[in-house]
Amino acid sequence: MTETLFSPREWLRYTRHLQLASFGVEGQKKLKGARVLIVGAGGLGSPVALYLAAAGVGQMDIVDGDQVDLSNLQRQIVFSEDQVGQSKAECARQRLLSLNADIRVNAISAHLSPDNASELIAPVDLVLDCTDNFATRYLINDSCVRLATPWVFASIYQFAGQCALFTPESACFRCLFPEPPAGAEDCNSAGVLGVLPGLLGTLQANEAIKYLVGLAPTLENTLLMVEALSMNITKIQLAKNPECAVCSREPSAIDPRQYQWLCTRNPAQADEVLADDFAGLLDDSNTLLIDVRTAAERQGFHLGGEHIPLDQLQDEAHRLPKGKPIICYCQSGIRSRQAVKQLLALNYAAKSLKGGVVAYLKKVPL
Repeated sequence: MTETLFSPREWLRYTRHLQLASFGVEGQKKLKGARVLIVGAGGLGSPVALYLAAAGVGQMDIVDGDQVDLSNLQRQIVFSEDQVGQSKAECARQRLLSLNADIRVNAISAHLSPDNASELIAPVDLVLDCTDNFATRYLINDSCVRLATPWVFASIYQFAGQCALFTPESACFRCLFPEPPAGAEDCNSAGVLGVLPGLLGTLQANEAIKYLVGLAPTLENTLLMVEALSMNITKIQLAKNPECAVCSREPSAIDPRQYQWLCTRNPAQADEVLADDFAGLLDDSNTLLIDVRTAAERQGFHLGGEHIPLDQLQDEAHRLPKGKPIICYCQSGIRSRQAVKQLLALNYAAKSLKGGVVAYLKKVPL
């Protein structure tokens, strides 16, 4: 029997693609020969990786330096509870190969950085940005512009998301965001509707498949904006910025500090208490514990102490004893740091629980 491009199992698996007149054998052949890099195996990376693996993308490189966390499972559907504490990249690789044994999946258990970006991006046909911070997106963009590699961007925030395709011919990410937006929240503090990364990740996978197969991409020079509450979908036309620091005719030097992602790896500040040390303070009668979250959050779960919501702290601070050290906490450590600043200005000895309730619960048996 003459050797064929697809095995009998592959031919059966991809039948629905092969039946599409604009896709067919040639389209599936292109997917089989394609190699993609998925940066981040989290909320966006989960649906992206699952759909691209199911579609038959021949080689997938997944880069993620984090471990599976229980708080991930509300949206990161590629993982399961028994994988908590294990490498995200490796767990994703195992899941994808169980879905499609005819593809190759490489797990890179590291964060994308200036030291490895070019090496990881250069061999691939397409990059998918499934990260949650501007520093890594700028690194992806600048590396892809330099290497003439297309990439698909997506971001999510609470109930809204964005998606775009950047190619060597199109506007780049810095044309859209020359500088990080002011007041961009910490990657763990804003919250997100669990299904939202599924929506945006599926859009990313859709755009990736179309690009790799040669179907007309719809998000080149276009920013797609999705609002999950209202289900409004808006498209904004993008254009190259002739003054862009990266894709202009005379690109300027980029400060490498823009690529530093300190979201979850920055050390504790002088006005913070680490979760490891916080446990010993819970039963310390000499320490005053204050929960600065909302009443609804307090009712849902709390770590004890007094309850003074952040928006009431200024009015309530006068009744707090000045002789006791104060530890403030919230869900992720953002509001409690604001509370500590207020208390320090009033000459109280106060500190914030770094990472909030989430960080503490990761340190104790559940």
